[in-house]
Amino acid sequence: MKKDFDLIVVGAGPAGSAAALAAAEHGVSVLLLEEHDKIGVPLSCAEGLSRSTIAGYLDVLPEWIAQPLSGSIIRDPQGAEFTIEYPNVGWVLDRKKFDPGLANMAQQEGATLKKSSRAIGLHDNEIIVEENGATKKYTFKYIIGADGVASKVGTWLGIDTRLSPSEIEICAEYRLANIDLKPGYAYLIFGSKYAPGGYAWIFPKSKNSANVGLGLSPAVTKEKPKAILNRWIREEFSGAKVEEKIFGGVPAKLLNRFSGDNFCLVGDAGRFTDPLSGAGIANGVKSGIIAGRAAASIIRGKKSYLEAELKAEIIDEIRWHHRVRNVYLQLTDRDYTTIFAIAGKLFTGQKVTDINTHQLVMQILLHSPHLLKIGFRLLF
Repeated sequence: MKKDFDLIVVGAGPAGSAAALAAAEHGVSVLLLEEHDKIGVPLSCAEGLSRSTIAGYLDVLPEWIAQPLSGSIIRDPQGAEFTIEYPNVGWVLDRKKFDPGLANMAQQEGATLKKSSRAIGLHDNEIIVEENGATKKYTFKYIIGADGVASKVGTWLGIDTRLSPSEIEICAEYRLANIDLKPGYAYLIFGSKYAPGGYAWIFPKSKNSANVGLGLSPAVTKEKPKAILNRWIREEFSGAKVEEKIFGGVPAKLLNRFSGDNFCLVGDAGRFTDPLSGAGIANGVKSGIIAGRAAASIIRGKKSYLEAELKAEIIDEIRWHHRVRNVYLQLTDRDYTTIFAIAGKLFTGQKVTDINTHQLVMQILLHSPHLLKIGFRLLF
């Protein structure tokens, strides 16, 4: 077994596999390490992906799609709903097919994939790996940490990856069967009853199954997400069958440093998750591809534009969404009701081809003097 590689990627989720794929396409030797014996398991994701966020980076294959989406149904704290018609907006993926499919693409380009291989230490340009009870060491010229929100690679590299209660969303999700819903639409539910400081969702996998979950801010409530989710399911989905339970956390913080001369953190490890929506697949893939390309350039002694590319493609929007989230965390149920009454008028009867959050936030603020007062200083 080869022991020396140009690039080692730790974690074979979407970010890590995308990084391995991009680097392998540029001809460098790549080792992709995954601690679990199956890629895509266990899952910690609602599986939603919008077409616009991934355009130009990855073609989504039909076999990866559980359900195409044509819009969203928004529900306010009082239970009132409006629909955003957005044809071909995106998909609910089958991550148990998507993740191994992406890793397989990296392998086809020449990357070496090792499953059941847990990174346990890092020293200079050598990583220590536990493989089926044995300890192995591999050397690298560049390393990419794609090992999730609790990144060990980041810690070993001296990066402060700690999260305060205001910098994380705690999530609980069940895969439910035996429910009736509108399959082409993602449901987004807001308010303190089900998602204080966050939102709840129903992402359809078929006409009678869906990912049903919620994310909340521990800075806003001390109630456990699992308790809220159980209450919601008893009230709205009493006849449902629980097929899978998923718990996790979504980072809502940018790192002061995520890269160095011979390393980069990507995906959740790099804190590239959208702090407003919690979406992580697209930014994971994008950050992985950007980092993989940059690693190949650095390994070959060429100039890299890693940080500039990540800023333009991901970080600028994350910073904007951080500011919006700071306002969001201060909103009351009355504010949500006002916002969605305005948004309902903007979207009802319209077919959407793009949603610009800057323009949408400005329109909502300008329609409400109260929201303008609390939002303008924080946002602008």
